[in-house]
Amino acid sequence: MAFDAGRMKDLDGMVRRMGAIASVFDVRSSTVGNKSFAAFRDLMDVYIDMCSRELKQGKDYVEDGLHPTPDDVERLNTAFERVFGVRADQLTASK
Repeated sequence: MAFDAGRMKDLDGMVRRMGAIASVFDVRSSTVGNKSFAAFRDLMDVYIDMCSRELKQGKDYVEDGLHPTPDDVERLNTAFERVFGVRADQLTASK
């Protein structure tokens, strides 16, 4: 979906703000002492990278969604496993 320069500026601003939030999260979570919680930063990084890539391709990542590459999926699975101890496709509900 094509969009105008104003929308491009808005989307770019969102990517920058998300990056700033991720940086603050990294600093704040480092004091918690829980590596699983701190690993949420890895999930944020993959998401932000995907948004940035979509934007560079002229795509509106908010309206059109994200289109992960095989590398993105692997990075997400690795990050998910660091956070939850299992890959996303292995997560089961507790009884």
